[in-house]
Order: sequence, then structure tokens, then C-alpha cells
Amino acid sequence: MAQVPANIHEVPFVRMVIPLTAGILTQYYLNPIHANLAIVVILILLLLLVYAGIFIKSWEKRWIYGLILNLLLALFGSLLVTINRPEITLKSNSNYSMLVRLTEPPVTGNNSIKVKAEIIDIKPYAILESPKPVLLYFLLSDSASQGLNYGDILALSGKLREFSDPPNPYQFNMKRYMYLLGIVYYIRVNQGCWEKVGNKPNKIFKLAYKAQNYVIETLKAYGIKGQELAVISALMLGYKSLLDDEIQKVYSSVGAMHILAVSGLHVGLVFGMVVIIITLLPKRLYWLAIRLGIAFAILWGYALITGLSPSVSRATIMFSLFAIGQTAGLKTNSYNTLAAAAFMLLISNPFMLFNVGFQLSFAAVLSIVFFHPIIYSLLNPQSRLIDYVWSLLSVSAAAQILTLPLTLYYFGQFPVVFLITNLIAVPLATIVLYLSLVAIAFSIIGQLGFLFAKILGFVTWLLNSGLKLIDTIPFSSIGSIYFTSWQAILLFLSILMLSVYLVNRYRPFLQCSFISLIGVLAISALHLVSVKNHAELIVFPVPKSSVICINSNGNALLVLYDSIDAKFSTDGYIRNRALQKTHEINLNFYQEQKYSTPLKIIKKSGLALLIAGNKTIALAYNDSARFLKSTKPLNVDLLVANRFYRNSLLNIITPQKVIIDPSIKSAYANRLSSTLIKSNIAFYNTSLSGFFEYNLNETNPKTVAFQ
Repeated sequence: MAQVPANIHEVPFVRMVIPLTAGILTQYYLNPIHANLAIVVILILLLLLVYAGIFIKSWEKRWIYGLILNLLLALFGSLLVTINRPEITLKSNSNYSMLVRLTEPPVTGNNSIKVKAEIIDIKPYAILESPKPVLLYFLLSDSASQGLNYGDILALSGKLREFSDPPNPYQFNMKRYMYLLGIVYYIRVNQGCWEKVGNKPNKIFKLAYKAQNYVIETLKAYGIKGQELAVISALMLGYKSLLDDEIQKVYSSVGAMHILAVSGLHVGLVFGMVVIIITLLPKRLYWLAIRLGIAFAILWGYALITGLSPSVSRATIMFSLFAIGQTAGLKTNSYNTLAAAAFMLLISNPFMLFNVGFQLSFAAVLSIVFFHPIIYSLLNPQSRLIDYVWSLLSVSAAAQILTLPLTLYYFGQFPVVFLITNLIAVPLATIVLYLSLVAIAFSIIGQLGFLFAKILGFVTWLLNSGLKLIDTIPFSSIGSIYFTSWQAILLFLSILMLSVYLVNRYRPFLQCSFISLIGVLAISALHLVSVKNHAELIVFPVPKSSVICINSNGNALLVLYDSIDAKFSTDGYIRNRALQKTHEINLNFYQEQKYSTPLKIIKKSGLALLIAGNKTIALAYNDSARFLKSTKPLNVDLLVANRFYRNSLLNIITPQKVIIDPSIKSAYANRLSSTLIKSNIAFYNTSLSGFFEYNLNETNPKTVAFQ
């Protein structure tokens, strides 16, 4: 049976967090109120609240007090959004000399070293009202950048840029992501254009990062490396920089990414240790503060070392409140505790509401609290082992219910084997976490620490191998699922109506649940019809290259002229507009048709003609195209001008429109544009305007610049 509060008065923080969230959402999307006006109205409402509390004694009129309080919290949420919005006060695409302080340890990527920093002084500006967050990119070839540390102060010069909108349809929006983190600027720092001039770290965070580094170096010294080291670092410390693409793909496909993201599971295991410690201490009243101090020190110390992510902060606040109840012998309400954690986090940073980790974390815990008792009560195992397995399975199933809409919307995939995954992953991850703590604790005793580290390495290998084996199961994961925000809202509504029905057994709620679910399926059906009756060509701009996609009735084919990984640029589009598995063709290696496609490809001396229906697209794919000659110009619909393009191609090809891709440098692109204007040929520059879209069903093509 579902365990819910007997009345709303048992969960005051639930009543408070709802209007606060409503105010945050309203201000973020609609921006209806200015900060000064919000402050004035809040002061008026505070006076009315005091008045209502003093003079309104009648119970029938207490709703007035509640209405004022809800309006006050909603306006407070709006005010929080307004005052926390990142300010754009510096001119973008301009060169500056500045002092910056590194606010996090650097992260080494495939192409650069990335680090978050804050601008503390900048020229020609005399004074900054407050430090400006900025993201710095250093070249991997810059050996000096390998020695950067948290808290370092750098003097540098470079071009300050704003993050731009994604150039391709449905692509990950880095601009919005960084905006929600409070960052609107980035700088690509060239070698020789910076120097370290000091170090001024926060002592607490410096200690936390130092502890994190000590743990990683200790594990390396014990011979743990590769994917085992990467998984232990992520699982224990929340340090994900060591994770490679293969292991991340495996964990994501089988539904075990929550193992690698330090969250309630990990903090809960640490809290279990806290409970054991504080229960061993005397129960006398004057020991209360000592027991609480020990509990808080362990919980928040662990949270600090793992980086204080939203999921860790939520879990730590929750378990801190549970620790207070455990220590003082008080009864706690899970719903109210969860709402209290959300309330505190949103007050500290209202933009956390839009963080995917925040949403998944709270959805999972709320889902477990409500649905786990219902699912667990379906069976009554007599064996303790079977009971443990059933409890683990019921928790895993419960967690999936409320996180399902978010998983489908944000990631477009569903791990079919999540029950099997969690049956293996959760127990082994628990052992890995405890063994990690023990191995580090005994690292001062060489041989004993070495023994625990060897066992830790083996168990982690077992965890990785088990998940890789599960990933080989056919249809272990369903990917590229089309799922819109409206479908996510309708699915949430369906689950909410079902939950209300399970509590009061009132049939209209069950009917509303089914109607909402039908709405989810109806949107998918409409999308299917739309895609099946549409044919289009998309030119995706990617760094220093481009990808052409021919999508006919949901059957998409990607055509490349470079050996590049175009997933980041094309995956969003493929998920939303393709219905079948997408194939890639590299023109340099293409020889024959290996599968049925609506595209015909003709190659000759470095020039390729792509024929889709009655449309022809031409592009050069290597340097041989410069030697191509023809006595009769060929009429084509589109010519993709890339780095192999030469003006001589216009002597043998007469295009209706030329698409200029990012492999052409801006100076040459400007000259080419002038040439095309003189020749009265239309053109489209993807470096300036984003992806190019061409409707293959229409006589006249449409062009769209993605905003």
C-alpha cells in the first residue's frame, strides 16, 4: 500500500516548494516582473502576512493567510531567478587583458584542457562589480597548462567570446547548459599568452581537491589503472575525467549510469556507516551535539570531496535531516524531508531546477518512496535471500517509474534490462565503495592496504565485465526514441493520476491516467506520419567539415568526405527525424551500393554527384577535382563548396545554389561569396547561418538558419 501523509499539514515543505517552483518557472520562461517591482510587492505581502497572522483569527478565513504566503513564495522564486541571471556586460569577440582565478581543477579532454575560472580584473575596464565566470580552453600542446591547479591566478590576454546557439537541429545546446551554470563567456587561450602570477584557493575546497587527488594517486600506486581506476574514481569521488567512451556507453546502455554519478545510493551507504558510528556512542543528552557533529562532518566531508553536485547535495541534506532525527529520536517524514532538501537547494541556486541531475535525483527518490511499498507488497518471500533480491528489484523498478519521462526526453533511450543490471550492479557497487574506503583508510599500512586494493580492483573488473556482458544481450537497450517535452508532461500527468488512484481508488483518476497515456501515443503516431511523408536534405556544419544527410521517409543516410565522428552534430536530428538505422558513407571509400537507399552516387575524379529523386547535389571529396574538365556544364540543384572546391568547378557545374561549409576559411568564403554574387548564383554560408535544409518534396528549396 502506498504510504502518503494523512494530511497536508504533515508536509509543510511540500506546501512551500510548490509555489517557489512555480515562481522560478514563470520568471525563467516568461520574465513577467522586474527585480525592483518584485522586492516592493514582496515587502507589501510580508506586511499583509503579518496583518493576517495577527488579526485574522477565524478558521474559515485562514485561507487568506495561505494565499498570501503562496504568493510571497512564488514572488520570491521569481526574484531569485532575476538576481541570479548571468549578466552580459562585457563586449563579446573583443580582445582583453585580464586576471583570472581558477575555480575548479583543470580537466583534460581529447583536444584541449578545460577549466572553469572567474575574471577578477580586466582591461580596459577599471573595476568589475563582481567576478565574472568564464570557461578557459588551453591547447594540449601547451605543456605549461599541464601544471595548472585549483586556485591559480593567471594573467592572460585573449578574445572573449559568448557561447553560440547550436548550429544543427536538435543538437545539444551548450549555450543554455553553460548559462544555467552561470557562465556566458569562454576564451581559447593561446600558448605564450598567459602566465601564472599567484595562487589564492579557498582552503576548504583546496583540502577537498587535495584529498581527491590523494585517493586517485594512491589507487594508481597500488596498480589499479584503466577502466577499473576510472570507475572507482567516478563511483567513489564523482571524478569522471578518466572515463572513456566505451565504458560510459556500456553503463548508459544497460541503465547503470547512476552507479557512476555519486548520488543518494552512495551517500546512503556512507550514512549507513554514520549510523553505526553514532549508535556506538553514549546516549546521554550532552553527547547529542558530538554525535551530530560526527554525522555532519562525515556526510558533508564526503559531499565536499565529491564536488557538491545537485544529486549529492540533495542526498546529503536529506541524510543530514535523517541524522538529526536519528540522533534526537525524532520521527521524520520522507516526503517533507525530500521537499526540504529541494527548497534549500533552489534557494541557493534556482537554476538547479533545470539541471538534469537534479530532476532525475528527486524523481528517483520520490518514485522509490511512493511506489516501492506497492511493488514490494506484491510478493511475500519466505527466504531472506529471495526477500533481499525482491527488495532490490522492487526498488529498481520503483525508481524507473518517475524517471522514465525524463530518461526518454533527455536521452531518447530505455534500458530494457535495468532489473538485471541493478541486480548485479548495486551489490557490486556497494562492495566497491566500501572496499575503496577501506583501502584508502589502510593505505598507511602498506601490505594491508595493498591487499584490499587488489580485491577492490578485482571486484571492479567483475562489475565492468558483468555490465559489458549484459550489454551484449540483443535489444538490451532501445535507443533513438522520439519523445517531446509535451509527451514527457503527459506521461508525468498519467503517472500522477495513477498515483492518486492508487491512494483513493477513485476511478475517474484512472481514466485520466489512460487518457494522458493515449495523448503520449497520439503524438508519436502523428510524428510517424509526418516523417513517413517527408523527404529532405540537411547539410550539417561540423568543425572544419560538413555532413550531408539524405532523409527520405525516415530512412536517413549520412554522406561524409572526411573521416570524422559526426555523432555530436547529427545524433539529435537522427533521433527526432529518422525511423530506421542510419548508415554512413565516406565518399573516399565508397565503391558500391551495399544496402537499399533512395540515393544514387556517381563519382569521377574527385567529384561526387548525389542523386536523390529528381534532385542532384555535387561536391568535391578530394584534390583530384581540380583537374576535372568537361565540354558541357552540368546543371545541379546544389553545390557544396568545401576545402576541395576551386572556382574552376563553376566552369563544369552550373548550380542553382552553393552551400559553403566550415572547411573553407572565412577570408576565402568572403571572396567566394563575392564571386557568386557577380555570377548571380544564390549561396548559403553554414558557418554564419547554421545548418542548411532542403525539402526534396518541393520544387523550390527552403533554407532555415537554426536559432
